[in-house]
Amino acid sequence: MKRLVMAAALTLAGCSNESRDSATLYRNSDMGATMRVHFASFDAAEKTPYNLNNCQMAARVLNANVAAGVEAEGRELNERLGFWCEPGPYREEGVTPLRFDRAFPTDSFGR
Repeated sequence: MKRLVMAAALTLAGCSNESRDSATLYRNSDMGATMRVHFASFDAAEKTPYNLNNCQMAARVLNANVAAGVEAEGRELNERLGFWCEPGPYREEGVTPLRFDRAFPTDSFGR
């Protein structure tokens, strides 16, 4: 019985690590605007919404960087391509957003 309780506790402990409030950063591609490519996982042990907030900040910065690079090269930005976040671990299935937020951090952060 002790072994069964210990096995159950270890299983639950493993599940709790996997189910913590993680977030996943995705991107799509000019090979397919509906593609869901795993770019990064955010799974720090901090409380909600730490991981999702950091993921969304990274997505905005990456989208702004892509837009700036395209503009610098004199090309037209494909608005259907970008980075986005979803709560939880990576999933192959899901919906690709129609719009991608972009912004570089500002000096007014925290004021």
